Parts: sequence; structure tokens; C-alpha cells
Amino acid sequence: MGFLTPLFLIALAGLAIPVLIHLTRQEKGKPLRFPSLMFLKRIPFEETSRRRIRHWLLLAMRLAALGLLVAAFARPFVRGGALASVGGPGPEEVVILLDRSYSMDLGDNWSQALSHANDIAAALRPQDRISLVTFSETPHLVHRSINDPARIAATLDTLRTGSLATRIGPAIKLARSTLAASELPRQRVVLISDFQRTGWRPDPDATLPAGVTIEPVVMGEEGAANLALTDLELGRESAGNRERVTVSARLINTGDTEFTTEVTLAIDDTDIGTTTVTAPSGGATAVTFDPFTLTHPFTRGEVRVAEAPGTGLGEDNTLHFVASPGGDLSVLIVDPLGDGDSNLYLRGALGIAEGAGFATLLIRGAPSDSQLAASDVVVLNGAPFPGGNAGDRLRAFVEEGGGLLLVLGQRSSVPSVHAEFLPATVGPVTEGTGERRLGFVDYDHAVFEAFMGPRSGDFSQANFYRTRRLEVTDGRVTAQFDDGTPALVEGRRGKGRVLIWASGLDRFWNNLALQPVYLPFVHRVTRFLGGRGEVAPWHLAGSTVNLSALTRAGTTLEIPPGAVAMEPGGGSVAVDPATTLLRLESRGIWEIRPPGERPENPMALAANVDVTESDLTRLDVEELVGAVGGEPAAGEAEDESAETDAASPELQAVDFEGRQSFWRYLLAAVFLLMVSETVLANRLSRLRIKEESAMVD
Repeated sequence: MGFLTPLFLIALAGLAIPVLIHLTRQEKGKPLRFPSLMFLKRIPFEETSRRRIRHWLLLAMRLAALGLLVAAFARPFVRGGALASVGGPGPEEVVILLDRSYSMDLGDNWSQALSHANDIAAALRPQDRISLVTFSETPHLVHRSINDPARIAATLDTLRTGSLATRIGPAIKLARSTLAASELPRQRVVLISDFQRTGWRPDPDATLPAGVTIEPVVMGEEGAANLALTDLELGRESAGNRERVTVSARLINTGDTEFTTEVTLAIDDTDIGTTTVTAPSGGATAVTFDPFTLTHPFTRGEVRVAEAPGTGLGEDNTLHFVASPGGDLSVLIVDPLGDGDSNLYLRGALGIAEGAGFATLLIRGAPSDSQLAASDVVVLNGAPFPGGNAGDRLRAFVEEGGGLLLVLGQRSSVPSVHAEFLPATVGPVTEGTGERRLGFVDYDHAVFEAFMGPRSGDFSQANFYRTRRLEVTDGRVTAQFDDGTPALVEGRRGKGRVLIWASGLDRFWNNLALQPVYLPFVHRVTRFLGGRGEVAPWHLAGSTVNLSALTRAGTTLEIPPGAVAMEPGGGSVAVDPATTLLRLESRGIWEIRPPGERPENPMALAANVDVTESDLTRLDVEELVGAVGGEPAAGEAEDESAETDAASPELQAVDFEGRQSFWRYLLAAVFLLMVSETVLANRLSRLRIKEESAMVD
């Protein structure tokens, strides 16, 4: 039980006044005149009635009426238990959306969020129900429609922030589906988050039904200072039989104060370099270390910034990476025209790769066994697919893990005996239909994912004059022309890959070679076919990695039978041998090894946080509420933050009092008691009059 204005309870002291009046009143006797009192004995007069209460029930009713009147003015309310439902509105379905992204670890945001969620659960009435949803990049329904505050509190005690970024839209969708299964008349969504601008993208499906109340609870302060490491890159250079790796990154400062700090590079848990950098306020600075020699597979490294007071988050102060020796990729180019203009641009693009690049060899006829054995990728640049034993050798090369690129031209042909080996059937030359452009590019494919972002390359500027028609059999179309015909088709054969490009890589059939995307496109295609495109030094936390693809990407190690993935913070995740897919839920180094064993250089993966989560710029909460279509909670402040947490108990008290309105029922009880007291007092008065009349008679 609580009171909104408890000072009124001081008036309860006035209940003692009627009792004191009853106990201390003195009745003066009526004097009788006698002629003489000399013969009478003096006896002290004592009135016993002044120390005795004759009508206890009447007094109790009057005191109760006064007590209830005082309590009504104090405006009582009940937070939980059976009384909390007395006089209140109908049952309510509450969904708590609790943000557990790594930015919630700033200051005391997380503890405040847990405390607020606990308060909401503790305020449940018997007929109310509550669901708990935690979310970061993806939402998770922890409890569905229960009435057990103790169970909610126990779950909240076990929750911790993760390594993933904020995504509010999927959480709103899950809240909508959860409320759709409820039949309770009142529904409310409580969204507890730091409401970062990067965590919300308008989505027509992320809306709440009409009548649902949304209560945003904003954690933290806007514009908090933070240092973050980002843009980790490994520059490789061949040095004889070894590779030299140069590590570089950027240090971002979102605060208003310039910071000077130390950044350290560690390789296999040993610090090998430290540099002092100054990060300007609201800016970034580059960090580059001296190169080191890469000697063994799955070399682990990290770049970390020394923690400075007042620099916010700690999750983004370290970048992890894993690197393995690779060397130049051997590319065998088969061109029937020899060393001419037909491969000028192709060889030029492969010859200017930075660091560990490509070692090319140009031949005119079918490749030999020794040439295939020394190659990682074979490019048939307008050359026919070889027949006979040469064709069988090329097929075996691909099935054993090699890559094959068919660049189609006028002389391209495929023997019927090898037609089923390709992911598409090669048709005639298409010309005379005007210029065409690429109308579709699959940016989820490894070849094109680097071109996904803005200003990362525009394939639509290239004009195609001639192409070869492709009829897809069992391949994957990764690019199409604007007339819907395939431009690039991928197929998997054994351990290797095959790509068919429906036009040339020179200037005869298109002008792609003159576009800025040409060089990175050729590099991405070649590295993808050679298995190097999927060997990333690090991955974003929350991404899914195909471990089988990694074993084909320049390493001879295989996934051990029964292998498990050891998480950075302890624990393990079983690796499904059927899919070999692993989701990297947390930042750090993941090891893939048999359980109970510790090999010297186990397969390892690095995961880093999404640095966009480090941008603590706040979203307009009113704009979010309007976008999701919910009704703002009554009495909700425009900007409820941690600074107003001290006033939240009073706001909650008003909310409880408004739902229950006990004071109205107390006033009704006072009225009934006063009526009953009046009736009882009149009856007792009549009885007393009758008794006195009888005594007189």
C-alpha cells in the first residue's frame, strides 16, 4: 500500500480527540438548597461515568469514518497483490522490449534498464500478463504472457549485454505478433533502449495495432564521449617465401575533448608495437604499425586502445583479426590470340594488385598437367573449352578445388561431352539489339558484396554491344542484363567453382574495361575462384560463416570430426557437419577444434563489433512512436532519460492511483458509516429517553 499525498495521514492523530472527550468530560451536579447542612456528613462527590465509555460501537463507527476520510485525502494505491485489481481497469497485456546491444553497457544504462523492467513486473495485478523480449540485431522472446514477477526478476538477473548492434524494427514486429495472440482488452509495449539513431530504419511492417500503448524508456545521456577503433586493414607484401603484413586502423573520437592515448598491436598474445596517437574532438586519426612477418596459419592479432577515463564504451576499443600465409594467386590465362589486345586489360588489372596479388601465365593452347598443378585459377579468355583428355584434366582441376572462369567471345565453344559440367548452356552471339546494361547485380554474392555501399562502384554505367546467350541449368545467376538474360552465372563442381561471363573482358564487346569498377571486379572474381575471397581477417559479430568454404580458401586444414567452436568468453558451440555454418554471436577469437584438445595452431576466426553502434546520436523518440503507430503512454514525458529517473516513482504512483481510484471508494464508505452512525445514535437516544421516563414513573 502506498499514498500519493502521505502528509494527510498526520490528521489521523485527530482520532484521539473523541476518545479524550469521552474519558475526560465532567458533568456538574445540580445543587439542591437545604435549610441547614450542619447535621449532614461531608462525603466527596465522585462521578464514575466520566471514565466509562457506554457505546463502543457508536464510537468505533465515528472513528472509522474519520480515519477513512483522512485516508481518502491521502489518496492510497496498491502496487501488487489482490488489492491492486480492485476498482482498476480491465486486465492488461504488457510486452517489455529490453535492448541488450553493447551500447547499453555505457555508464549505468544496463542496471537502470533492468531496474525499470523489474518495477514493471512488480506492478502486475493478478489478471495482468507480461512478456519479456530481449533484442539487439535480432529479438528473442524470453517469456510469453505470464504473471510471475519473481520469474521475470530471476531472468533479468541472468541477462547481460552482448556484442551486437541495436535493431528496433524486428523487436517491434515480434511485439506485434506477441500481442496478436493475446485476448486481453488493454495492451501496452514498454520499449527500454538508448534509442540510437542508427538502430531504427522505417519499416511499414514494424508497426503496432491501433489501441496499443507504447511507453518509451530512454536510457543514458545524449552526446556521450567515446573512443572507437574501426576500419582494420591488413596490407600484404611478398618477401621471398614469406609475407609481410602491415596493420592499420582508425581511431574515432566522438567527444568534445581531444584525447591522446596509446594504441597497441599484439600478435599471438604478445605485444609487438605501441604507438601514441591524438584523436581530435569529433574526428578520427589513422593508426599504422610497422610490418611483421606472417609465419604460420591462423595467426591471431589484436589492436587495442588504452582505456581513458570518460571515453565511454569498452567493446569498441579492441579489434581482433586472424591471418594466414597466402602468397600470390597463380592465374593461368588461355587465349587463342596469344599476347594481344584481347587480354591487355585483363593482364593489366591482375598485374597492378597491391601486396599479395596475382602471378599470371599466358598460353594459347590447352593447359598441361604441370601448368594446371601450378595454378589456382584458369581463365578461358575467349578460348574454347578443351576436348578430349585436356577437357578431362580441366574438369578434374576444378573438382579438386581449382577455379574456372569462362570469358565468352566469338571463338568460345563447349564440346557436348562437357556441356553438363557447366552451370549454363552457352548459346549464340546476341547482337543488333542495341546497347544493353547490367540491370541486376546480386550484392549478397561474394563477388559483388564490396560494391554494396554508396559510392562503391556503379556497374550500370557499362554498355554491352555483344553477348553470348546463356541458358541456366543448375547454376546461380549473380548478374543480369536489363533484358533479363544472364550475365554472370556461378556453379559449384566438387571442391571448386565455375563462373561464366556472357561477354568479353576487353573493349571489343563492351566498355566495362573503361569503368572504375573493372579492376576491383576482376580482382574479386579471381580471388573468389581461387578461394581467397572468403578468407576475411575478421567478421562482424552476428554474422554467419561457412566453415567449409574457409577450408577451401587457401588452407590445407580440414574441419576435425566432432569439432566444436570455442567462444571467446568461454563455452562451446557444436559445429553441424551437414551445414558447417557458425554464427559469431560475440566479439573476440573463435577456435574450431575437437573437444578436449588444444592443437598448436587451430582453425580460428575473429569477430569485431559493428562500429555503427558506437554512434551514440539519439533518435527522435516522438518520431519513432509516430512511425510504429502506437499511442503514447499517458503522462509520458517528451524525453524520459536517466536524468529524470528520480521522478519516476512519483509518476508511477500517479499512474497506479489513476488506475485504482481507491479514494472514491473510501469516500463512499465514509458516507455509509455516517448514515449508519446517525441511525444508531437516534436509536440509542430513544432508548435512553424511554429508560429515564420509566425511572421517573
